[in-house]
Amino acid sequence: MIQRVSKNKTISQLFEDFQKFNQVKNLSESTIIYYNWNTKSFFEFLQEQNINSIENISREALDDFILSEKRKYSNSITINAHLRAIRTFLYYAMDREYLPYFKIHLIKQESKIVETYSDEDIQRLIEKPNFKTCSFVEHRNWIMVNYFIETGNRLRSVVNIKVSDVLFDERKIIIRTTKNRQELETPLTKTLLEILPYYIETWGLTNDFYLFPTVTGEQLKENAVKRTIADYNKKRNVKITSIHAFRHTFARNYIITGGSSFKLQSLLGHKDLSMTRHYVNLFGKDLASDIDQHSIIERIKPTKKRFNKKNKQM
Repeated sequence: MIQRVSKNKTISQLFEDFQKFNQVKNLSESTIIYYNWNTKSFFEFLQEQNINSIENISREALDDFILSEKRKYSNSITINAHLRAIRTFLYYAMDREYLPYFKIHLIKQESKIVETYSDEDIQRLIEKPNFKTCSFVEHRNWIMVNYFIETGNRLRSVVNIKVSDVLFDERKIIIRTTKNRQELETPLTKTLLEILPYYIETWGLTNDFYLFPTVTGEQLKENAVKRTIADYNKKRNVKITSIHAFRHTFARNYIITGGSSFKLQSLLGHKDLSMTRHYVNLFGKDLASDIDQHSIIERIKPTKKRFNKKNKQM
């Protein structure tokens, strides 16, 4: 007689199924590692509580885990990183009826100050070196800083750009390595159209080269870029050394100069508008600085002089 298969599985067995499911969905290796790493403390906590079967995980057990996390960590960012991974796994279990459904919320997160480069910082960073005497590394770093400022691309995307991805005639760069694994087209600004060809020609970078290679022609690693740009910034008396701050700075400038949220979403490669809205909320106060210049009424309303003439006629 055919009977219903028992739904009772150990937590480790179901997590193994969960990760296989993620691989079938073709999630990136970094995402697979993220789930492994950020569920570890939860599974250790459950073991301490003698909870080994998936069906014994309850909302109360999760609440107890969150309280234990709060005792360990002073900020909510780490706790929420764990909770996002745990929530995805537990929702997977709920969808397959190993657990009764219950809502899982992230804890309230403190507002984080977003670091951006000031106009004065940028002026220092983009000051041209002497191209006739400077080394390849100095020239490359200058180009790379200009590129980060002008595009807002993520570091992982930038280190994977090949010279062949730069399409000058079409005024764009094809970004093949992105967070959501979908190709992105980045428009080439006037500045980049002026400085990139000379850089590529000067150092003989052919199509099979990375756009920003090491001095031996190999691919630059992300950590190496962080170190070299930090040194570059410090030498130019700029205190901020964050690569990601270039992305924030790009977003801020785009917003306060009247750029479309929808276009910004596309330029930054956001999957949806939620992060773009976050930038608008952060930098929205800066919009008021020149709002009168964009006011329809201010543009078309009669001046006092004209208004008074009309009044006299009436």
